[in-house]
Amino acid sequence: MQLNLTFLDQSKLPPNPFPAVPSATAWEQLDEASRLAALDIFARLIARTLSTGSTREASDE
Repeated sequence: MQLNLTFLDQSKLPPNPFPAVPSATAWEQLDEASRLAALDIFARLIARTLSTGSTREASDE
């Protein structure tokens, strides 16, 4: 959601180069197999980050 500031005069601004409703996001352009692969990579990245963070916390104490 985008909020407009009340003190800003919208009529003096150039037109927005980005439409309010994009045609399709990058995620929507991927097929199901690519989406699943991306989610798998993202899940592994999160797991690695969490395990590294707990290792760092243990070594700080």
